[in-house]
Amino acid sequence: MTSIQLINPNSMFSYPLRGILFCLVFINTSALLTGCTSTSIPVKPRISELYDDKAALVHQIQEIAADSPSAMNRANQFLQQGNKDEALYYYVRALEFDSTNKDALDKIGEIHAEKGNYEPAESAYQLALKLEPKNANALEGLGLIQLKSGRQDEAKQALAAAVNIDAGLWRAYNGLGLIADKEGDYAHAAQYYENALKAKPNTPMLINNLGYSKYLSGDLQRAMQLFNAASELDDKFDSAWLNQGLVHARLGNDTKAIQAFMHVLDEADAYNNLGYIYMVNNRTPAAYEYFQKAISLSPTYHKQANENLKRLDAIDN
Repeated sequence: MTSIQLINPNSMFSYPLRGILFCLVFINTSALLTGCTSTSIPVKPRISELYDDKAALVHQIQEIAADSPSAMNRANQFLQQGNKDEALYYYVRALEFDSTNKDALDKIGEIHAEKGNYEPAESAYQLALKLEPKNANALEGLGLIQLKSGRQDEAKQALAAAVNIDAGLWRAYNGLGLIADKEGDYAHAAQYYENALKAKPNTPMLINNLGYSKYLSGDLQRAMQLFNAASELDDKFDSAWLNQGLVHARLGNDTKAIQAFMHVLDEADAYNNLGYIYMVNNRTPAAYEYFQKAISLSPTYHKQANENLKRLDAIDN
């Protein structure tokens, strides 16, 4: 059943307690990245690094494109159909024909990033930036990968460079907001999320992230307004409901907290999560009460609540 972990400060898109998603949800300056200098010498990428296993299989069975434009056309067609492996093959094929094809490199980076292949994605973005240091999409993609891998300072530099070039890159603004929140700079974090919302209005994830930033700053009332707004836009956006439960718990509204949690969780998990919140906030009697309630609702399988009780005993003693 639901397990509970401590919030992970290095997670870009969510801070999962599995049951409790106290969430900043990650998805996507004039100074440029170090090493991203312009050059008149065509960059020769190491093509083998830009394939993955499935794309290599496609390489063996698909028709060979005649030149870079035809490979790009085939790649774009496959991408529109959602066939990312085939698209990746043809983007790399286009790059084999023309090593200065920045569009192919951008797409290769994007596909690998979406597939979780961060090393080849980063290689593609770095190659694109050697060809064109002011490639905003590559800067954004690179910065988001760096943020996911915990390289916060590098990510901050890349994402700031990206939005300086293109103010419509909402994923870059969201990433900058996550970084500012981690640094405790809540005023700047809020501004970044608001800039992201200007570029992509009425996005529940961005509204939720702005709300979480307000929560971190201590503005519980504004945080609740934003979590409510996110769930009104998307009733199935779990993070907003779970964050509403968090705020209700902080305000001592236990019944409302349980109701909010139960939009996402079963009743036993909802009580377990409420007990966890009280445990980490040193409200020991309430924590015991809600862990016991979770166990009584699910005595046969709710192991996590029992483990939390043991942790609570250790803390209390």
